[in-house]
Amino acid sequence: MPSHRAAAVASAAVLLFLSGCGSEEEDPADASGGTWTATLDLTPGWSAADPRATGSVDITSTGETSVRVTATGLRPSTEYMAHVHDGECDENPPGGGHWLADPGGEDAAGNIIELSFTTSESGVGSATVGSDLVLDDRAESFVVHAPDALTAAEGIADNRVLCGDLDDD
Repeated sequence: MPSHRAAAVASAAVLLFLSGCGSEEEDPADASGGTWTATLDLTPGWSAADPRATGSVDITSTGETSVRVTATGLRPSTEYMAHVHDGECDENPPGGGHWLADPGGEDAAGNIIELSFTTSESGVGSATVGSDLVLDDRAESFVVHAPDALTAAEGIADNRVLCGDLDDD
């Protein structure tokens, strides 16, 4: 009899283990990767300074991330920075903070997706960057930042020129 009891206990343990396999739903906070696009629109602070500025961004993030940004109507021969952000464009400030691969880590290279581009004489700029970081569902928007010197010269409080909410493709 003891061997039947041991077999029954072992069978019950296996059934309990197997019943948990595959039954957990994926936690949306753990979702990584995807494809996003955004139309980049002027932020309220820059609408008078650069009224024709606009742009777009295409992001693919599956195993690694590729970001392609294009912008027009910006200042000629000016270097701009751009980042993936964790808030929406209607927030204050537009786009919230930088998206961080490790939310508890530093807001610095290696933990953010950033790129820079210099506009042409006609105010057109574009750039493509690759990163080993993989975006997740905390990525909400893409923001183009003006250089601090330009922001100060214009008397504008925020350097966020363009912002676009990311749309899943």
